[in-house]
Amino acid sequence: MPVFNLSLLLNVVLLLCILFFQRRTLQQWLKQLWITWQQHRPRRWKPQSPHDCPHCQAGLKLHVLRSKTNLRPYSERKSRRGFACPNPHCTYCGVTDDQLHALVGYGSHNDIQRFKCQACAKVFTSRVNTPLYYLKTDPKQVEFVLWFLAEGVDVSVLVRFTGHADATLARWLERMGSHSQGWHNLLFRNLILTLVQMDELYTRIRTTASAAWLWLAFDPVSKAIPSLHIGGRTKDDAFALVHDFQLRLSPDCIPAATTDGLRSYFYALTAHFGSWFRPPKARTDHWQPSADLHYGQFVKRKNKRHVTFTHTRMLWGKRHALFARLREAGLRPLIQTAFVERVNLTFRQSVAALSRRTWAYAPTERHLLLHCEWFRLYYHFARDHESLALEGPGLKRRFRSHSPAMALDLTDHLW
Repeated sequence: MPVFNLSLLLNVVLLLCILFFQRRTLQQWLKQLWITWQQHRPRRWKPQSPHDCPHCQAGLKLHVLRSKTNLRPYSERKSRRGFACPNPHCTYCGVTDDQLHALVGYGSHNDIQRFKCQACAKVFTSRVNTPLYYLKTDPKQVEFVLWFLAEGVDVSVLVRFTGHADATLARWLERMGSHSQGWHNLLFRNLILTLVQMDELYTRIRTTASAAWLWLAFDPVSKAIPSLHIGGRTKDDAFALVHDFQLRLSPDCIPAATTDGLRSYFYALTAHFGSWFRPPKARTDHWQPSADLHYGQFVKRKNKRHVTFTHTRMLWGKRHALFARLREAGLRPLIQTAFVERVNLTFRQSVAALSRRTWAYAPTERHLLLHCEWFRLYYHFARDHESLALEGPGLKRRFRSHSPAMALDLTDHLW
């Protein structure tokens, strides 16, 4: 005759009774468990195509410079003296080659050098097409103000120090920002980058109630910032950043990318790095993201603005291929955004309008964009980066200063 354990039987009956009367609590617990699993399981997002990018549909491209390779040297036509003519209707417009240009010195006015083009007879000063054009202020004072604006000094401090009006300093900054934007569009072309990290930076505009976001694309190898964008935090803004970044790359260059957990990055990257193909027995072409694209996300889970835990996920490509690219670049095989987060801090320290809890908010979105454009040019060409310093034997200093533009072979010295 079998022997039953009475205490065990009573415990089972008691557990069943508790579960029966507390079934609503059990259902809520299972529902919460299901929601948690859905949030942390790998997501299968559908890639998008250039048809989804409004900037690709609008045909936005970088301005292509006119070729000057078939010009005859002007010294063979008239004189051997000769610098670049700014006249857009002149054949020698924009030519800086000392063997081709048609400029000669034409005296000076108020210690400002003047030139004359021998081809079109146009006379202009050396300040034309520069931020100093038609400015009567001492250039050293303008340089002083712009240098401090790129080092995080508030405009109100410079107003009290220099005695110039706020509108005057804003006009100098807008001129320099537009000039910097043109220089960036001219030099940052056909780049070959291995890695890129993207992130967005929160700020506010004085004249609007809504928040603004500064989007950055950062190369952790050369420490360069090839693209930036100011707008909202929508999918269209992500498309704008990646579209500008893709235009500055070499046609065959597809860098590996890491971002935070924002879904818009996935849509923008898969829409710009790929190709069209027509499957068998299909009537229309299909967009296929490139197999060379390796994209991972570093996801942060927050509770009341505090990070509770983090995890990584690969959304396109293989994780081992991404780690191989990181090792080739001399970086640790980790999916992270530490480099672009550090650049965010550099922007906050160097642009007063981006500082946290500040009264120096930018008056308009365009003013903030031009300020960031001027700082980016200063950061690339005039400011050395400590992590890029190279050890040079035989020099007075042990390490030679390097800038991000020097790392990309855009220049050979600090400006």
